[in-house]
Amino acid sequence: MTSDATIDKLRRAREIIDRRYCEALDVPMLAGTVGLSRAHFIREFHHAFGQSPHQYIVRLRMERAAALLRTTDVAVAEICRAIGWQSVGSFTTRFTRTHGLSPTAYRSANADPRRGAHTAVRTPDHGRPRRLSVATRPAATSAESGRHCPPARHVLHTRT
Repeated sequence: MTSDATIDKLRRAREIIDRRYCEALDVPMLAGTVGLSRAHFIREFHHAFGQSPHQYIVRLRMERAAALLRTTDVAVAEICRAIGWQSVGSFTTRFTRTHGLSPTAYRSANADPRRGAHTAVRTPDHGRPRRLSVATRPAATSAESGRHCPPARHVLHTRT
């Protein structure tokens, strides 16, 4: 049984991931941030949310990439960097494994007719604004790094 204090720590870690998913996050840093050992953090996170912290980060990035592919005309390489992935090749491989289509094929098959409303979003690797064709709220900012992550749109509930 997970204590209320541990659940609060796990929720705080999940909030950090949600705000900073486009940055280089690692499990030991997240565990330390919320005051848990690495092993205990992984075990309790999986128990509470049904997946490991790493799986959660990857899923969140893939969801955001899919949304950007559906709603923007931004190059796949830019989307890759915007969600915090370092290699376009490994991003394409993971995206294809997750969605069953390459990013380009996914975009073609799932194009949003509303595509075209431009919003400036800062990507992690570049300090200058980029024009992304996405109609969404302003990007979240990480207080520690000043980086801007495009907002994640999902709700993941704690298991009971």
